[in-house]
Amino acid sequence: MCDRTFEHWLLLDSRFYSIILLTKIVLYVFIMKLIRFFPHKLAITALVTLLLIVGLSLKEPVRVQAQLSNASISSQLPDQWESAPLPNSGDSGLGDSGLQDSSNLPFAGCLSSYPIALVPASGMGQTLAEYPTIFWYLPRTRAWGMEFKLTDSDSQEIYSTKYAFAHGTSNDYQGQDAQLVVGTPGILSLTIPRLKGSSLPLKEDQKYDWNVRIICNPNDPSGDVYMAGTIRRVSIDPTLSRRLQQAPPEERVVLYAKERLWYEALGTLVKLQRDRPNDPAVISAWNKLLKSVGLDMILLG
Repeated sequence: MCDRTFEHWLLLDSRFYSIILLTKIVLYVFIMKLIRFFPHKLAITALVTLLLIVGLSLKEPVRVQAQLSNASISSQLPDQWESAPLPNSGDSGLGDSGLQDSSNLPFAGCLSSYPIALVPASGMGQTLAEYPTIFWYLPRTRAWGMEFKLTDSDSQEIYSTKYAFAHGTSNDYQGQDAQLVVGTPGILSLTIPRLKGSSLPLKEDQKYDWNVRIICNPNDPSGDVYMAGTIRRVSIDPTLSRRLQQAPPEERVVLYAKERLWYEALGTLVKLQRDRPNDPAVISAWNKLLKSVGLDMILLG
């Protein structure tokens, strides 16, 4: 149904632009003849004004069509990403994915609440990318920095990095001035880099485990907090590849979700949300995607 609707819109869109082109040609010929036979400034001004009005009215359906397309993003996203039932929203503690429900947990060391890996409930997400981008939610924190590790199916480390966060003065969760990590609370990300002489890029049909360690004190690991997830790289269907190349970001989100390509669907929506933070359609799609994997605790208002 989704595919037929999209193709129908493409057909209507091509017909619409053909009508616009034909109308412009007719108007151009008509106004040239009027200018030739009636070179009165007032008449020319009136005709130009009429032409502008017609042009604006022709563009209006395109704008309305775009709004309708955007509004339908969330309705085309799945209610449940995985076939297995989602865990009870009242449960707390670490699950297989490293997800923690922070609503009933005490403050964790240097964090105002626990960080959250943005992964499905099973912890495993698929990707097309050789060098995918990992996302997680980091609450307001004074943490020193983080460490990221990626291992293959044999638990061999193939990539790791460690760095300090940028800090700025702001109010902590107790309302006191503190040196907090810039950009928190918010979504942070890390893209696996292209490195020569390593086991990268990710191989197709292989699973990889990743974990992020939030380091509160580099000299005392007792307060560190971990998140984890699993990546499986899959091959892309040539038909899907062509459609993705032609589709706008909103349509790509739907196509990725249909194929259960978690990291691409999430990454595209993260970019849309950053570019259009107040767009109701984007907010609705973001919330629908996170709800489908049980991440209700970080929905947008």
